[in-house]
Amino acid sequence: MVTILAARTPTQLEDFRVLVREFVSWAIATSGPVRGDRPPVFAKLDKELANLPGKYSEPDGCIFLAYVDEKIAGCIAGFRSDRRSIEVTRLWVLPTWRGHSVGDQLVQALVTNAQCAGYEQAVLRSRKDMTPAHKVYRKAGFLDMDGDAYFSNFGDIEIAMKRDIV
Repeated sequence: MVTILAARTPTQLEDFRVLVREFVSWAIATSGPVRGDRPPVFAKLDKELANLPGKYSEPDGCIFLAYVDEKIAGCIAGFRSDRRSIEVTRLWVLPTWRGHSVGDQLVQALVTNAQCAGYEQAVLRSRKDMTPAHKVYRKAGFLDMDGDAYFSNFGDIEIAMKRDIV
C-alpha cells in the first residue's frame, strides 16, 4: 500500500535528501558528457539539501514522499515559480516501485496541494530522455509548452510542460 506524506519531520527531510542524491547520481550517470562535476541544474544542490525545506517551505512550496509498507519509495517537490505558478521538480521513484502508480500518486498530491495553495498552474522542465516521467506527467494532465518562453537558460536537451490547476 502506497502512503503519501508531506515531508515535515527531520527524518522525512532526510529521506528526501537520500532520494534526491540518488536521483542526481542517476541523472549525471545517464546524461552524457558535462563540464565540471555536475550539470548546472545541480550546481546549488548541496546548499538546497542542507537548508531544507528552503524554497520548498509551505505554504508556497511542498515536498511529498511516498512510502510502500513504511519503506521510502519516491519523492516530488514544488516551489513558487511566479505569482500564479508552482514549479514541479525532483520527481523520483525508486526502480523497485516503478509501475506501481507511486509517481502518479506523488504528482496528484502535489497538484492537489498547489490547487489548495491558490496556484493556477504547475510548470516543469525535464530532460527529453526521461520519457517514463513524461508519461506520468501527461497522465496527470500536463501538456508540452515552449520552454524558452518560460524558463531562463532552457536547454535543447529539455522539454517543458504545464498543467492548469484552477
